[in-house]
Amino acid sequence: MKNENLKKTLGLVALSLVMFMVTLDSTITNIALPTITDYYGANLTDSNWISTVYVLVMSVFIIPASKLADQFGRKRVMLIGLSLFGVGSALCALSGNLVLLIAMRVIQGLGGAIVTPVMIPLSVENFGKEKAGRAVGIIGAVTAVAAAAGPPIGGFLIRYFNWQTIFYVNVPVVIITFALITICFIESFDLTISKKIDWLGMLFLSLGLFQLTFVLVRGYDMGWMSTNILLLIAGAIISLIIFFIVELKVPEPLMEFALFKEITFSSSTVVYFICGFAVVCSSLIFNFFLQNVRGYTALNAAYIIMFMSLTVMISMPLGSKLAEKIGFRSIIFTGILLMSASLLLLTRLSMDTTRLLMIGEMMLLGFGFGFSCLSIVSAVQYIPQTKAGIGSGIVNAARQLGTCLGIALLVGLTTHQVDVAKTNIEQKAVKEVNSSSMVASLKTVLINDLQKNSSSTSKDGNELQKIIEKDMEKAMKGLEDYPKPANNEVLQKLFEGSAKMTLQFEKGNGTTGGTIFDGISGINEGSRSLASGIKGYVNLVNESLYQIIQSNPYAPELLGEYIKELESTQQTYKTAAQGQKNQMKDKMNFLTYLISIYSVGTDPDITTGEQFQRAVAEIGNSDPSSNTITAASSRLIEGAGQLAATAKEIDAQFADNGDFKAGAVNLEKGIGQAGQISEVKEVVTQIANIKNNEIVAAFTKTFLVAAFIILLSAFAGLFTDRKKRSGVISTQSDHPGINRV
Repeated sequence: MKNENLKKTLGLVALSLVMFMVTLDSTITNIALPTITDYYGANLTDSNWISTVYVLVMSVFIIPASKLADQFGRKRVMLIGLSLFGVGSALCALSGNLVLLIAMRVIQGLGGAIVTPVMIPLSVENFGKEKAGRAVGIIGAVTAVAAAAGPPIGGFLIRYFNWQTIFYVNVPVVIITFALITICFIESFDLTISKKIDWLGMLFLSLGLFQLTFVLVRGYDMGWMSTNILLLIAGAIISLIIFFIVELKVPEPLMEFALFKEITFSSSTVVYFICGFAVVCSSLIFNFFLQNVRGYTALNAAYIIMFMSLTVMISMPLGSKLAEKIGFRSIIFTGILLMSASLLLLTRLSMDTTRLLMIGEMMLLGFGFGFSCLSIVSAVQYIPQTKAGIGSGIVNAARQLGTCLGIALLVGLTTHQVDVAKTNIEQKAVKEVNSSSMVASLKTVLINDLQKNSSSTSKDGNELQKIIEKDMEKAMKGLEDYPKPANNEVLQKLFEGSAKMTLQFEKGNGTTGGTIFDGISGINEGSRSLASGIKGYVNLVNESLYQIIQSNPYAPELLGEYIKELESTQQTYKTAAQGQKNQMKDKMNFLTYLISIYSVGTDPDITTGEQFQRAVAEIGNSDPSSNTITAASSRLIEGAGQLAATAKEIDAQFADNGDFKAGAVNLEKGIGQAGQISEVKEVVTQIANIKNNEIVAAFTKTFLVAAFIILLSAFAGLFTDRKKRSGVISTQSDHPGINRV
């Protein structure tokens, strides 16, 4: 008994590891795409096929793989699938070029398509149908963790090792699970069907699903109305019609349509389809919002989204436990409502939504997703146990198609809404710029920058900000006049004050009245007149003295008398009392002045008044500190000249090219420039707000559409289980041939 329980536990571990590995590989490659692109020197469009081809193969081969497992042994097919997955993983890591890597991803995806639908029938075989739901709930929780753990694990491996390790890590897991499945499981078949393979059905189903999946995944990129897409749509429709016709004709069809007569199976398939659709909201749309709009790194975005999967770890086992008591119907229906509610909450996203609130929304989505994913268990509870394999294949294929529809519809809708938002941003930004108080040349530069860089959706717009700052700095250098700042009261007052001060450096008029410039000009004019008058007066006095001396025949005798008088006074000065000395000093200064001018005036070399004036000036300049009249006259003329020169210099500073006026003009210009810079920053801030609001609205509209679609599917949740009768769930199907085992 102990060995039996141990085998069951190890079997559960093996199936959990298988689903963890297969699911992990569908998300872990997304974060590695840029690195792989650079490694091979390819472009992102080509390298994106690494992820796309995996989804394509999974969608196409899940149903055929489940049928083959029912026919030829589920354990055997599981081991084949594991082998393909392991070999494909190793070859992916060893690929020497991008084409080979994509080809190896086909092998890997084929392995994943084989093992995925076999998980449920092996669980039923290992634990019995009554307890299989709990086991599937545990496996589903592990699968959810894998979906969230892909980006952080991938980021860690790429950062500390290389991108090849994201494939190499699968190899030891495959070896371990291969051994555990070999030991813990016995072979099981669907004994009600023959081993004859429906090749035609498999061919046309695969062709139809391949074309349909391709259209859903790549339709937006290639253009929905492009020739290739239209041909693929037509091919998918024709292939699926032929498939249905073939299935109605062949005795052993690939698809057992009788299963859909069981309402719980059909409804659960619809719900699981919606689960695949819903997961796109978090893994792609919300992730894109976090990275490209909010500016989060891939790892930081994953840390928020992973709370959805961590919550699934709780909600799926909890839902399974509750379903044993109250049935799946209310659990799954509640799950769909919770998913819709979480997406409705996401319609309230903004650039300021806190991390904690977003984590809460992901947790609510996780609870809803976990409850809803129990539809994979409810799908097979009323069909024969032998049909669990093909039933699981159909349900899992539905989820893959739901994911593809989600990618096609939601990614396409988001892209369209973002394009519309960019147009609105450009229009509103131009309107905002034109309504601002910026000068026309700056408006033109800013509008050009906005139009050239309108494709950006990132949050901070640092690159655009740098471009604008650089271009604005260049444009401002060419500006001469700046308008009055419009939206800054401090700058307005400073500008008004500087403008008034600048007017003081202009000639006054009737409006401004007298100005500093007028005063300085008056001082300059007066000082020049004063200097000129003093010089003229002194020259006139000297000219008069010269004429007096020249006309006096006794001038030489007077000169001798003045000299004798000065000498006599100088002798007396030495012995005179202190009070008399002051009077004698003035007398000596006057005698010195008379001797100076008479000496010059009687000099036979001085023949003109002009020569006389120069000689007198030289005598005064020879001793500037002298108190003689001659020295005083020279100092007076010199002082007046200095005053006039200084007044002229001051006047020049107030002139158009002067430092004072240039400083005042530059001050006014600087304040005006600061006002323009402030206006530019204000406009750029407003544009950033417009951009953020429009881009966020593009995503919230997508979440609203997704919430509405999921809410419409809620009715299907009401039919995922049968009513309890006297505390016992009915075990008989309403349709002949489909009875619960």
